[in-house]
Amino acid sequence: MASSTELDLDTITIAIEWENPRDVGTRWTDRALVALDEEIAREQKRSPGRPAVLFLYDANAIAPESIRQGLARACPALEGRAAVRLVPTDGLTYYQLKNRGAELATTPFTILLDSDACPQPGWLRGLHAPFADPRMMAVSGVTSLEPFDLISRTMAMVWIFDLPSEHSRSRGRRQMHANNFAVRTPFFTEHPFPNTPAFKKQCGIWLADVVDRGFGFVRTPDALVLHAPHSGFVFILWRAVQAGLDRDAKAKLDGRSRLARLGYAAQVFFKKNLRAARRIVAHHREVALPAWQIPFSIAVAWSYYSTLAGAQLVSAVLDGLPESARVRWIEST
Repeated sequence: MASSTELDLDTITIAIEWENPRDVGTRWTDRALVALDEEIAREQKRSPGRPAVLFLYDANAIAPESIRQGLARACPALEGRAAVRLVPTDGLTYYQLKNRGAELATTPFTILLDSDACPQPGWLRGLHAPFADPRMMAVSGVTSLEPFDLISRTMAMVWIFDLPSEHSRSRGRRQMHANNFAVRTPFFTEHPFPNTPAFKKQCGIWLADVVDRGFGFVRTPDALVLHAPHSGFVFILWRAVQAGLDRDAKAKLDGRSRLARLGYAAQVFFKKNLRAARRIVAHHREVALPAWQIPFSIAVAWSYYSTLAGAQLVSAVLDGLPESARVRWIEST
């Protein structure tokens, strides 16, 4: 039997949500499947066993044939390397799908990976290595957006993910992304992502609670994935609205007053737009953004953060209206 410092693939379940393909398309999910297959193949040359791979999806929105076609097209050998299973659910969304993946895992460790995230060489071993410490309950890898055009290059510099050159300094930072994350399965089934009205803040709420309660967590730059870029300008504005609503929901959860939340929205507007302009000027070469496109890149970034701050401000104002009115406004976005 493998020791706690060795990587035995039989001890790992990789749970992959199949929600993001509705936004990014098969170009990026195929690349992610290829990258996962190649990483498992690399690791099997030095480690025993076969991991379990679960593809979890909302049966009301996703046809299982689309997943099977993607597997056949991108990585026909994966079902020989891993125990692959398609898992239909009834209306589960992003974080709920991840919780369900851990619930179904029968292995000591579960990796939560996005369907449009491409593992890079060494990812499996890097994500598993910190578990040699028996006190470690959760491990976050690092994520970067893959740049290929003006919008994706801009968001790679200014959004929530660091650039590849910045990951080495992030070791041990109290930060995680649910797209590249590993847990001890029994621990996570007892402490799943919370069911909150936020769109994408559940992982941050979860992490703050876990760390504050003294459970072991570490962030490692040794496990990198490249995430698919946002699918167009309209999509990033939609994400900005959701992020603004999330920020205000988190501020309310933290006990901030209405006035403090309005001030927070104003602070976000000025701070984030200034930071974005500085980062674009400083890092445009790393993402191959031509210097002449810098003004256009700043305009994209300011559109995103201005929309985010506006949604945050409106959310704080609408908090005084009946809940049904606020829900209708949120759904209309």
